[in-house]
Amino acid sequence: MPQRALLINDTEDVYHWGCYGTSHAVKEKIKKNGMKLVDTIPVYDVHNLRWFPNYANEFSDKANFVEKLPEIAIKIDNCDVVIINGEGTIHHFSGYPKALLFLIYSAKTFFNKKVILINHSCFPSTEDSETINFYKKAYACCDYIAAREKRSVATITNELRMPCTLAFDSLPLTAKSVENKLYKPISEKYVCISGAVNYKHERSGMIAKIIQNHFPNHRYIYLAGSKEEGIHHEEPIIYESLKKHMHNIEMYEAKTFEEWLSVIKNAKILISGRYHYTIGAMCTGTPTVYFPSNTPKIDAIAEEYGLPKPVVSENDKKFKLKFYMAIAWAKLRRWHNLCDKLCKSAEKNYNW
Repeated sequence: MPQRALLINDTEDVYHWGCYGTSHAVKEKIKKNGMKLVDTIPVYDVHNLRWFPNYANEFSDKANFVEKLPEIAIKIDNCDVVIINGEGTIHHFSGYPKALLFLIYSAKTFFNKKVILINHSCFPSTEDSETINFYKKAYACCDYIAAREKRSVATITNELRMPCTLAFDSLPLTAKSVENKLYKPISEKYVCISGAVNYKHERSGMIAKIIQNHFPNHRYIYLAGSKEEGIHHEEPIIYESLKKHMHNIEMYEAKTFEEWLSVIKNAKILISGRYHYTIGAMCTGTPTVYFPSNTPKIDAIAEEYGLPKPVVSENDKKFKLKFYMAIAWAKLRRWHNLCDKLCKSAEKNYNW
């Protein structure tokens, strides 16, 4: 009889197609490992958890967990293995990482389940003892841990004192599975643009001007879309900010993962501050200029795979110059399709 698996922090249906790509790959690998995926807990359910402790000394007991989170208790109780799709949730010390870390702790301590934490970055980004202790209590409950970049592995092994396998995000596994289904959805020359977690709207004017100066006579495509959520609510805000200065920019809602990846593949360049868009470009060899995210996860993969650094500066004049030069260099640089290499690393999430 196959082991029953519960996947926590499922992002397949929401945010954008990059999140679909990574969660879809996790589910496919669970099945290929001979397990039966009996249930999932979607990412929004983790974010909206009815109760979680704010400090490590509040972790409580099983009776309290079952009383306050009965639906989740039933799901954990009905499985043999709990698999945590960490992605970019585990950083700093807000409610989101606290909720996910508490579920990790509870699955092992209260329900004695095998706990697998994969496909994730770990950035507590502090030396505060309370934060580190909270992280430590959860990570100590894991039977297998795989992180997406060297910086996270160093944090987990050195600060949290747990063994950790260096892997990669699982999106390339889905990208590889559809590589022969990619096509050219837009016939004209175009620049592909996406938002960013830390996007500064006051810089939209200079960003738009520099893009148009480098790529005149191109279409400007703002790429969005997801499996069930459609266009995420953050996207129109950034899009409208750019449209004030780039009047012919177009909102493009990809309806499938293949379409989303095809738009990235055939672009003259991708301008993005989103982690999974950056990985999509790495899988297709698309020239890319990227802005940093809310953690160093994009900086880390650029560093590890020999890519240009993300464009960042608190000074507007320096940012403008860096952005202009980053595009100029991206147009000259030879970009390679790294999908096979990334898949090889992504497979290490599943060596348990």
